[in-house]
Amino acid sequence: MIKTIHIKNFRSIKEILLEPNSLCAILGANSVGKTNVLKAIDLTLGEGWATKAKVARELFNDTSKPIEIKIDFNIPLPHEYYGTVYSINYITLYMEMYPEFKCEVRLKSYDVERDFFVNDEFKRKCHFIYIPSNRDLNGQLRVTNWTLLGKLMKEVYQNYVNFYSGNEEQLRETFKEIMSEPRQFLEDDFDVESLTFKKFSDSFVKNCSNNSLGLSSGMKPELNIYNLNWFYKTLQITLTEDHSDKIFDSEEVGSGMQNLILISIFQTYAELMGGNVIFGIEEPEIYLYPQAQRALYKSFQEISNTSQIFYTSHNPNFIDASRAYEIEMLCKTTEDGTINTQKNKNFINAIEGEKQRFKIYTHFNTERNEIFFAKKVVLVEGDSDKIFYQTLAELYWNYDLDRKGVSIISCGGKGGVAYFTGLCVAMGITNYYSIWDEDEPLDNSKLLNTTKLKGKGLELSPNLEVFLNNSLDLQLSNDSSMKVKQSYEVAKDKITKEQSEAMFEGLLIFLEL
Repeated sequence: MIKTIHIKNFRSIKEILLEPNSLCAILGANSVGKTNVLKAIDLTLGEGWATKAKVARELFNDTSKPIEIKIDFNIPLPHEYYGTVYSINYITLYMEMYPEFKCEVRLKSYDVERDFFVNDEFKRKCHFIYIPSNRDLNGQLRVTNWTLLGKLMKEVYQNYVNFYSGNEEQLRETFKEIMSEPRQFLEDDFDVESLTFKKFSDSFVKNCSNNSLGLSSGMKPELNIYNLNWFYKTLQITLTEDHSDKIFDSEEVGSGMQNLILISIFQTYAELMGGNVIFGIEEPEIYLYPQAQRALYKSFQEISNTSQIFYTSHNPNFIDASRAYEIEMLCKTTEDGTINTQKNKNFINAIEGEKQRFKIYTHFNTERNEIFFAKKVVLVEGDSDKIFYQTLAELYWNYDLDRKGVSIISCGGKGGVAYFTGLCVAMGITNYYSIWDEDEPLDNSKLLNTTKLKGKGLELSPNLEVFLNNSLDLQLSNDSSMKVKQSYEVAKDKITKEQSEAMFEGLLIFLEL
């Protein structure tokens, strides 16, 4: 499995170092560079061969510099070279455009100075399977060398050949003999007046023969209802529904059902071919309803016990805050390109996640998981605060929160604001702004005091309702059942644009930066 990934000068990435877990969620805003991380792994470890033909201008962040990718493995992989077995610790890719096209992928060991070329044997021991977001579902459900289903069936076929002591010709002849009876049944010219397979076959072979006249070598096609070179290539997936006996080809059903089939093939592949298989999946939530999303995320956790999975997502159902150590948060700046936030591993790790599991469970829900997906987050105590600031931003400041990728998170009190502020700090998330009431006592207020001193927070004295009463000469009620409605009404009708900008200048500056 992959221990570290070091990428330089690839697409939006100037330089980044990742230390993934066996399950690694790559999160960040649209166009931040999540896909580029997966593409870098695919270029280095994927099924294709990285050669000079792969060199292209769009792969380089700066074409005057080389692309360098280094992937370290957790456990050394054995590699035989002329009878000697070496331990491979890492793999590198080096690509350049100038002064000449160059692309080299090498296997390397910390034990010896020399390096080795990648071969088929190594790719069988350690390979990366990439499922992009623009899934060709119909293509993926076919049996070819390049699909998950095809790889499984190819392995089944090869094992069948091995069972016949490697005598593939004997296996084919045996199969051909056994299939002769069903072939006769299907190829029978059962009606002299209707189109039958026999008529089609005879006509097709005749025309091929006529068209091949004059060729240096003749052409004699043979039509088979099965594939002699790869028996399972003719595999077809069909479906029936509970309320109907009708049979559907998998390519005829909707995209949602097709994606469920594809995910099922992926799970089967991981179960039967696991080990040194590394998966990269973009947006696994595509076409799946919420319950199926949650079930698939649980499946990811199980699969990651034997295989490694990298995935990108925009869906809160694919995040568990108690497993925040599995998250790689990406952001992008003009100066640095795509970078990852630096987690505080003293707090964000598997041991602490398990210790704090039930506390985290009480704090987090699907809405609060948005903290991992937003470009900016505003942390507030409750729903009345959330609707108040949301209305101000959209009504007076002409600021579309959703379009800008901003989430206002209702944290469930001052303690919740402190908790999520601390989470942002521990995860290396910098684009947060916290707002809390002074009146609620807090055992540890040091974090919030520091947040205020850094200009990343606002403390209302003594609380939002009294603050608004004093600032706007109002008579707001402290009745909890009225808070959400009256907060909305104040923001909508009882405050001016100028007043809102003066009272919440820090929040406005944070949003507009």
